[in-house]
Order: sequence, then structure tokens, then C-alpha cells
Amino acid sequence: MMIHIGGGRVVRSGTILGVFDMDGHADSAVNRAFLKNAEKKGRTATAGDDLPRTFVVTDTEVIFTHISTSAIVGRSG
Repeated sequence: MMIHIGGGRVVRSGTILGVFDMDGHADSAVNRAFLKNAEKKGRTATAGDDLPRTFVVTDTEVIFTHISTSAIVGRSG
């Protein structure tokens, strides 16, 4: 199943490892290090131009999106 995550971007549901809210989750030292490492390796992308509310971790990249975590989870069925 394909899931729309904003900005015209869709990902295959089987590749999603996690969907995380930027509020709180991006503040922890471990998550900051993970996101910084993904960016350093060129494995980040942005879905849309709005301020990101969520980051989606797939098996190949981290995608920042303005779509809420609950909306993305709801779209997964």
C-alpha cells in the first residue's frame, strides 16, 4: 500500500519504520544525533515547503513533512 505523506510524496507502507512527532521527539539527544547523522549522510528529504510537524523514518531515508503524525498513521489503515 502507498501512503501519501505530503507535498505530493508517497511511500510504500512496508518501508516505513516509524512516524514521529517533531514536538518532543526531536528534542532528545539521541534523536538529534540520529537526525544529524542522517542529514550528514544525505539521507534526509522534505515533503512540501511548510514547517515540518513530523518525520517519517523509512528503510532508506528520513522524510520531514507538515502532515501530522496521526494523519499519516490513519492513512496506513
